[in-house]
Amino acid sequence: MKRSYRFALVSLALVSTSVVAQMNPGRWEMTSAMKMQGMQMPGAKWSHCFTAQDLAEGKQHKMDDGDAKCSVSEMKASGSGYSYSFSCTSKEGKMTGKANGSSTASSFTTDIKLRMTPDPGMGEMSQTMTGRRTGDCK
Repeated sequence: MKRSYRFALVSLALVSTSVVAQMNPGRWEMTSAMKMQGMQMPGAKWSHCFTAQDLAEGKQHKMDDGDAKCSVSEMKASGSGYSYSFSCTSKEGKMTGKANGSSTASSFTTDIKLRMTPDPGMGEMSQTMTGRRTGDCK
């Protein structure tokens, strides 16, 4: 179960940062909180520095971590809001879901509902991803 949870967390982090349209360069702090089977799972927090060149080259849109390959479909955006469907596959299986969120150039919040196939006993999961620009790259 731990490996499947990591697959879900890494894949969703990549998907969420991929839909933030106009990120400003700098250090970004991202957090994740996940619920499955009605239980709150331990959250995660990490930072990443996106340079202007990274953003110009689309590195914020990287959709895989070497094992998981993800794609986004049904992307809709209106004002600062967005929604999308996604699918990620890896040797562990497939994950599909839907997300809704909002973003600015310096922050984003995404609420996600997802399911893994084959289901390793976790059922439908929900996750909230947040990100905020915390300053310049060092």
